[in-house]
Amino acid sequence: MLTVKAIHVFCAYTTGLGFLLRGALVLLKSPIVQHRLTKTLPHIIDSGLLVSGLVMVISWSLSPLSQHWLLAKILALFLYIGFGLLMLRWGDTERNRWVGLIGGLLVYLYIVAAAHSKSAMSFLQFF
Repeated sequence: MLTVKAIHVFCAYTTGLGFLLRGALVLLKSPIVQHRLTKTLPHIIDSGLLVSGLVMVISWSLSPLSQHWLLAKILALFLYIGFGLLMLRWGDTERNRWVGLIGGLLVYLYIVAAAHSKSAMSFLQFF
């Protein structure tokens, strides 16, 4: 099970780095954003992240209804996806793309903090 967790953690950090790099490429208007690998690799990494997460949830008999930090991560994931769409597809202005990038990174940091602390209120611990 530690291997599955290691895969999950690796994919989680890799997807965050990829989000940041794609955001920078979008803001720089780089043609690399349209490259097949740039479009395909995030889906492969995110699939590994999702599958490894599901394996852990099922193996450890975790329920998002009883583990509030897990429910918070799942709900934040939808927000993260929305910011990613704003940055990569819906952002018709540079301002909107910046909002997508910064918002997505903040939500990503929240998800990672919730996972590390096992608390839905992970950011409040810093204040």
